Amino acid sequence: MSFLNSLMHFAQGIDPTVTRLMLGEFEFIEFEVPERVAITGRQKTVPHQMIGGQRVLDVLGTEYDPLSWSGVITGAHAGERVSALERMRDEGRPLVLLLDTYRFTVVITAFNPVYEFVWRRPYSLEVAIVSNDGSPQKTDALSGALQRLIDSDIGRALGLASVIDVEAVADAVKTLHDAVKQVSDFAHATVDQIQTVIRPLIAARNIIQHELALLEAAAGEITSLGGLIPGNPIDRTVRNLLAQLDHATRIPALYRLQDVLGRLDKNVNAGQTADGIKTITLSGGNLYQVAAEEYGDAMLWPDIAAVNGLDDPQLTGIQTLTVPLKPADKP
Repeated sequence: MSFLNSLMHFAQGIDPTVTRLMLGEFEFIEFEVPERVAITGRQKTVPHQMIGGQRVLDVLGTEYDPLSWSGVITGAHAGERVSALERMRDEGRPLVLLLDTYRFTVVITAFNPVYEFVWRRPYSLEVAIVSNDGSPQKTDALSGALQRLIDSDIGRALGLASVIDVEAVADAVKTLHDAVKQVSDFAHATVDQIQTVIRPLIAARNIIQHELALLEAAAGEITSLGGLIPGNPIDRTVRNLLAQLDHATRIPALYRLQDVLGRLDKNVNAGQTADGIKTITLSGGNLYQVAAEEYGDAMLWPDIAAVNGLDDPQLTGIQTLTVPLKPADKP
């Protein structure tokens, strides 16, 4: 079958060789349609280096670069079409972008028309991708992967706590374990749910740091293997030797537990990132302004503060903040 004959199978008036490009209700036509649009993205991951050289990657989702293209708006209605795109840019609303089989939710970040003639307006346009609406849903796979990582770290923490055999450490890890069990899906948890785990996690890490300081101070008092110093009583030498053996077991286990809880901290907080946390970098300013811009309510600043470990809404210096997609006070 020739190429010309194959075109007869298409509906009357439809050209299968023309790229369809729509932004909201605005459809680009003729020379307005670019020859190419680069769609670049990368899978965002956080690597964890395990004991023995094994690596575990947290998969946080695809991160897209802005889309940009250029073209020429022509015809008797060129001025009206330019004005329509300028209004869309100035409103800053999320729009659906259709590019043949691609479908994105985007926001226009730049639209730059050039006036040449009344009937001819070259332009360039850039949009930031909010979401890829045509990609497969990642919820189930992401939820399961993140949950398995967290459950695995909790299992390691319980095992190390039994090796350390210190009541305060065992109690702290058990409390943390109970808190983790109350959250069924970390990939889509709210700030409040995350904080119910973060609080006992911080407490456990503080207890571990305290126990490490005590054991390392005690180990430093023994200046030789087993305290084998001439003139020492035999019972003291035995006690020192047993203490050294005890320290040799507990101190490395405490350091491993410290590493496990540090990784757990990242994974627990990664849940909000996986479900749509964004990061913004500011020089000075305050969290009232950030909450007002992101949520439309300045009084929700404590939700942003909690995720970033802040207690003061005033910001100093250059700071990169994580902003949850869903504040705790909103469903």
